[in-house]
Amino acid sequence: MKIIVTGHGNFATGIESTVKLLAGSIKNVTYIDFTAEMTEEELATNFTSILKKDPNIVFFCDLVGGTPYKQAVLEKENHNIAVVGGCNIGSLLEVGLQNDLTSVTNVHKIAEKLVTATKASVQEFGIQKPKINEDISNGI
Repeated sequence: MKIIVTGHGNFATGIESTVKLLAGSIKNVTYIDFTAEMTEEELATNFTSILKKDPNIVFFCDLVGGTPYKQAVLEKENHNIAVVGGCNIGSLLEVGLQNDLTSVTNVHKIAEKLVTATKASVQEFGIQKPKINEDISNGI
């Protein structure tokens, strides 16, 4: 399995640069930019060439509904992939470093972990997240 990080401009290579600075690298993560010089067809060709080598892909996109996201969604028709949008660098580091992507085949489990990690990492400074009391004995 692979994670493909993609997005507008130099989003993907910017994420790659940050990953290298913080953690060196993450195995089985590929970074594909969608620059102003590219067409949607060129982006789709890049995606297709990777999918020929590994059909289990999670696309990590910058924006839900943007061109890289839409091109990834079009690949769902013929491949076992998952597409997530709006995730952050923290979620990629957490999921990519804590999971051996070479042994995972369920793309939706990795996608779910990316979404969960992203939600957990977003917060406003000084505001604590409420804790849920899991030990409710009387149901109230």
